[in-house]
Amino acid sequence: MSQLEQDFRRFLSRNPEIEKSYAIGLINRRSLARHLIRQGIAKSNQLEAVIAMLRRYNFKKLEKEDKGIFKDFKITIKDKILILDFEKEKELFKNLQKLISHTNYDKGDTLKIVIGSSSIKVFIDQEKEKEVKDLFKEFRLKDRYENISEMSLFFPENARGSKGILSTLTKELAVNDIIITEFLTATPELLIYLNEGYVLKAYEVLKGLQR
Repeated sequence: MSQLEQDFRRFLSRNPEIEKSYAIGLINRRSLARHLIRQGIAKSNQLEAVIAMLRRYNFKKLEKEDKGIFKDFKITIKDKILILDFEKEKELFKNLQKLISHTNYDKGDTLKIVIGSSSIKVFIDQEKEKEVKDLFKEFRLKDRYENISEMSLFFPENARGSKGILSTLTKELAVNDIIITEFLTATPELLIYLNEGYVLKAYEVLKGLQR
């Protein structure tokens, strides 16, 4: 793989709308080549080389069959979620057990725990922060995200075997300048966490996929 193609791949990962626009014919190869030169991906004397690279490049094809999947998913939204990002420590696991025992799921309490290789993230209702503060005061908090909304997307069971669902969702949100704070999966449910300021716009984008 040439350096030019590697740079182009990185460019597409940062600008997913370009690949979609190219795939549906909104931009042609020469126009895209000129745009890449303007963006500094190639030099001004490399126009023909860029066009040749684009001719060889294996662009992803749009998955038309996913349309039906997106027509049937349901969206629910819950506001005022707090995400606490802790440094991973063994002693913290014991306190998480106490947190679980104090969570009333029947009343709709929020509690999700994600254990990574170097951190532990806890998702709770923002109003519960004072109640659980003593459980976590001894541990190092790396980051704290407040005023987060949880958007739950519940897909039909046949979505389990479908491809491109995650990439379609993230691309549509990225094209509309919506930043995802966290993304969790519990197939067939997807959970998107974003700042409350993005919720209305994100809802419109996701409902647009159903049309």
